[in-house]
Amino acid sequence: MGRAHGNALDEYNALREKQKSQPLSSEQEQRLDLLRDVLLELGALPAEGSPMPPRPVRADAVLELSFATHADVVRAYTKNIGAGGLAIKTSRVLPVGSTLELRIRLPDAPQPLLAQGQVAWAREEEMGVAFTQLPADAERRLKELLAADASLLNRVRSVLKSDVMELLKTDVRELGKGPAPQAAQAQEVDTRPVVLVRLLDAKLMSLVTELFTQQGLRVLTEADKPAPIIVVDTGTALDVLRAAARPGTRIVMVNVSGPDSLVGRLTNLNPAAFVRSPATAATVYQSVSKLLGAR
Repeated sequence: MGRAHGNALDEYNALREKQKSQPLSSEQEQRLDLLRDVLLELGALPAEGSPMPPRPVRADAVLELSFATHADVVRAYTKNIGAGGLAIKTSRVLPVGSTLELRIRLPDAPQPLLAQGQVAWAREEEMGVAFTQLPADAERRLKELLAADASLLNRVRSVLKSDVMELLKTDVRELGKGPAPQAAQAQEVDTRPVVLVRLLDAKLMSLVTELFTQQGLRVLTEADKPAPIIVVDTGTALDVLRAAARPGTRIVMVNVSGPDSLVGRLTNLNPAAFVRSPATAATVYQSVSKLLGAR
């Protein structure tokens, strides 16, 4: 274990010992939650069956956020979020110990959640931030998000368990006596709008896929099926559109400023929307959302 990991474990153990003799402050509770997450992820805590408490609830939510550096304001996305802190995916990773102000966009909330935090761990394009100051209203809204996420998981697990039990109760001899409409019904359940996305920038491709899925879109990455909206850049456009484009397909060109930016064989594509460089997942989603709203 590296020195930074050892320091985190020492701090975790010190807070645990203090917790046994006196109540921790809210800031210390949040710090303890984040340290537990970090150390569990690193494998630095004992395995299952140890007296250590379970990992605190976290929502694997992709939320848009921003934080300020000395130079500018950086837009990024959460990898997950909990009561004690969050993991951030960003190319602008800050050193461990850095303090920052966060503005986090929660689903269906007109105003962002404001919080202050400190970088607890950092690695390539990811960092973990412990909340050092979280206003009461922000804490309430965050707990509502975590509760809703946990409720959804429980409902999914309940449905899966019920389906399995029903199959177990069904006599095997009855299974082949008639058509199985369940498969057709399963195909009809997914009514999400379909978008085919293929971008050369791997990081942007990953963020766009996560954000689109979070916003209720079904993302295709292989051009084996036609899609009403196709998101491409100049490096992927010809191959993808040759395989998947159909009459009426609407094309979103990424990192292209407009028709004058298209050259050679791309000039006849007639895209429905352009996302200027440097594109972000949010700006790509905004363009697609406008096309979906104009249907």
